[in-house]
Amino acid sequence: MKSTPISRARMLSGAAVLALAASLVAPTQASAQAAAAQPQGQGAAQLDEIVVTAQRRAENLQEVPIAVSAVTANTLSEVGIEATNALPQIVPSVQMTRSGPSGLFFVRGVGTTNAAAGEEGANAVYVDNVYLGDLSQTINNFNNISRIEVLKGPQGTLFGRNATGGLIHIITEEPGQEFVLRGQVGYANYDTLSSKLYIAGPVNDMISADLALTSSDQGDGWGRNLTRNEDIHIQEFWGARSKVVVRPADRLKLTLAGDFFKSDDNLAIAWRLEDGVVGTGGTRGPGGFDTTSNMPAMTRLKIWGLSFTAEADLDFATFTSISAMRRTRNHSDFDVDGAQLNLVNIDYVSRNKTFQQEFRLASNSTDPLAWQAGLFYLRSEAENDQQQRGLAFAPASLQGFNINSDLTTNSYAAFGEATYAITESTRLTAGLRYTSDRRKFNGAQTPVTLAGVIGRPSVNPDPKLSYDEFTYRVALRQDITDDINVYASVNRGFKAGSFSLQAPLNAPVDPQFIMAYEVGLKSEFFDRRLRLNLAAYHYDIDDYQVRSAAVATPGSSVLLNAATVKVDGFDLEFEGALTRDWRVFGGFTVLDSRFDKFGGPGAPVQAPIAYPNPATCPAALVGTANPGVLGAGVRTGGFTTCLGDASGNRMPMAPEFSASLGTTYNLAVGDEGNVRFSLLYSYNDGYVFEPDNIMNQGAFSLVNASVEYRPTDRYGIEFWVNNLTDEDYAVQKITTGTGVTTAMGAPRTYGVNLKVDF
Repeated sequence: MKSTPISRARMLSGAAVLALAASLVAPTQASAQAAAAQPQGQGAAQLDEIVVTAQRRAENLQEVPIAVSAVTANTLSEVGIEATNALPQIVPSVQMTRSGPSGLFFVRGVGTTNAAAGEEGANAVYVDNVYLGDLSQTINNFNNISRIEVLKGPQGTLFGRNATGGLIHIITEEPGQEFVLRGQVGYANYDTLSSKLYIAGPVNDMISADLALTSSDQGDGWGRNLTRNEDIHIQEFWGARSKVVVRPADRLKLTLAGDFFKSDDNLAIAWRLEDGVVGTGGTRGPGGFDTTSNMPAMTRLKIWGLSFTAEADLDFATFTSISAMRRTRNHSDFDVDGAQLNLVNIDYVSRNKTFQQEFRLASNSTDPLAWQAGLFYLRSEAENDQQQRGLAFAPASLQGFNINSDLTTNSYAAFGEATYAITESTRLTAGLRYTSDRRKFNGAQTPVTLAGVIGRPSVNPDPKLSYDEFTYRVALRQDITDDINVYASVNRGFKAGSFSLQAPLNAPVDPQFIMAYEVGLKSEFFDRRLRLNLAAYHYDIDDYQVRSAAVATPGSSVLLNAATVKVDGFDLEFEGALTRDWRVFGGFTVLDSRFDKFGGPGAPVQAPIAYPNPATCPAALVGTANPGVLGAGVRTGGFTTCLGDASGNRMPMAPEFSASLGTTYNLAVGDEGNVRFSLLYSYNDGYVFEPDNIMNQGAFSLVNASVEYRPTDRYGIEFWVNNLTDEDYAVQKITTGTGVTTAMGAPRTYGVNLKVDF
């Protein structure tokens, strides 16, 4: 996917022309904005107060009885976090993997490995209070982010939908009555050209608007397809997001927002055979970022959305209405076996469209009672049209299968929450949500013979699901001093049952439930020069939904319910202002997340466990801890899946220890100049990818660093490097009947950015 000189020229010239035009039309506003754009720490020797909306109203982070990580736009930019998929580097309790177009987030070990169309994930992702109902929308690359809030633990009351492990809320900037312009062009290794532009300001006294543009064009891949002689692990994207804010009266604010994003990449599906694994036919992977796949791999993604928010001050309360619609179209081609033989290749098109409406009424008074109540409706329509082809189907005289499926969801919810000050230092929060889900499924799997004859489709015999559930939250906060408080909470979360659009003949999975118990401490010391927050928690999860790709049918996967899961953990986060110009921040998560019961004698659901061929699954051993028997002799390639007991195994994407440590330092140069040094170190002691715990990623560390020089507040040049030590690590390993395919995380990247601010 080579870029053209014309496309690169358009990116550069577009950013330059807009920056020049803005500088000509608004010189007076520019000086005021530049004065306000000082790096954090230059104006004060203490930490900034962080305001979050974790409880759907603006509150000080330290006063919210929820474990929340809030990362500002400045911090994200300084430490090289360009998109939400890099959040684990700065928020240790978050892990992320990617499959095709889908971003799969795990919070404190809770998440989903199922990336098929129609899957919503176990952790909700929001942008400006709008729920993202499709996993491919969760990787956000926009440059107008104000902050990202990570809410840890179930958020089943105020947010509700599928927020069983937690919630990631992206809050974007809002245009006001001051003119703002930020532009950036950059060049990096792998012949990567990027540009960003954010422009905002008043249209008149009543209306303000903004526009955010971002693009990246990677000319060279991280690796090569040695069979096809072409670059792989490559990406090109561009996007736009805009807001228009209208204030027709003092007590009324109307916000119209829209976004569009287009991406072509194979970062997550240019698979190769895992190191040391023999694929079918005796093939082996080349290692690193290269592959020997015989088929092309590409994900072509288009996303757009519109939202309208109305906020009206009614004296006693504020009424908020949020209406939103979103659309996704994905076309992906990939080679499941990742090797030269044409074993299993998949071509599929998926579509998703959602409409949501929320009404919320929140009290303006918060002392002694703060309350809010609301209604929520979501309609989601997901489609999957897939062709599975390859030699792996030949033993059944098949060329493969055509899979056509769609899932329609109507979800209704009513919720309320209140906080009451029992005393001046003690506050009790209680909330309740009722959710009613109605799902209708149509799915067919049609065999296609080697002669091209299409057979009779098989359909799912049970196409409807209905769930009505209550979730709740109770939290008690006790202030010890003005700067120290402790809290305890109990939460119940719920994730609806569903079908797999990729495997339409399989039975649906049951709903997943979580009970979460947490105690925490929030504190500030030394006149707000040190912020230290702690949390300890225990989760009981019933019917945990998990995907297994190690199944007998090539190219497909199955959704299962693990009976019970236990999670115990401890989080620590800190931030300190060592001097006026020197800031440090970091934290760690200790986690024990395991299948308490998954398979075994008499269990209704057995865990899939993969064995390298030759292997057999004796009937007498089904349900035992080791249900397979390895054959003698040389490995012949591929895997055989047996059903057994995975109780006690670690959960996927749940490292036992992860940590981060970052620092920024600002050095004054001359009368107006400044040099900013930034460093971020993150450590992960490794994770497993599937319930059988066979495929894993060992411990690894990532280091990001940057230096930015600004001769004045308006102009800057930044030199940066991500993954400084060029660490090799996998973000995904999938076991199939043909082998184990691997997708790698980004290698060392480095470059230079030219910046302008007005």
